[in-house]
Amino acid sequence: MSGKTTDSTRRAFFLRGSAALGTGVAAAVAASAAASEDHTPAQEQLRKLRRELQEAQDGTAIRRLHLEFASLIEQQAYERAARLFDERADLDLSGERARGMSAIQQLFEEKYRRQSASVIHSAYRQTAAHQSKDVLRISEDQASATFHVDAQLSTPLQEDCTVARMARMQGQLADRRWESGRLEGRYVKSGGEWKIVSLKYLA
Repeated sequence: MSGKTTDSTRRAFFLRGSAALGTGVAAAVAASAAASEDHTPAQEQLRKLRRELQEAQDGTAIRRLHLEFASLIEQQAYERAARLFDERADLDLSGERARGMSAIQQLFEEKYRRQSASVIHSAYRQTAAHQSKDVLRISEDQASATFHVDAQLSTPLQEDCTVARMARMQGQLADRRWESGRLEGRYVKSGGEWKIVSLKYLA
């Protein structure tokens, strides 16, 4: 993948993150306007506004967490990607599974970086059509989400035949393809920071 394409992709990721933040702020303003027209007591209006503002902020934080995970996977910054997970998290990416943050880091470092996994997730893309299908549910300090993506899947060249050796000599380490799927995630908020507690890719 060219540097130009990667940079463009990252900009798209963060532009979408900024758009999500704008949505959160807009929700807070709308909630404020609605509260001013409500005839409930002032304290109840204030509590309602605070709840809606907190939900908007949490939604933005979770979307940013999702975008950061996607960006770090594409950058092959696996150690940083593993730190996005809770200590007891579960990960399942096309059959490559790990439980616990240390096991997730080991999976990335040993199977992904060394190209020994049966299938490797190399990149994710989100389109406007995909985003319209995304679902985010937040309940206090827990949340779940469905993010629709196009996933680039890499199958490392494990064979020792002549064709595979020639491909490796030319820098081609894997067969790559794109498919549509979704990332099903669960999240927990601890110490004011959201972490991934479960992430599963479904084609």
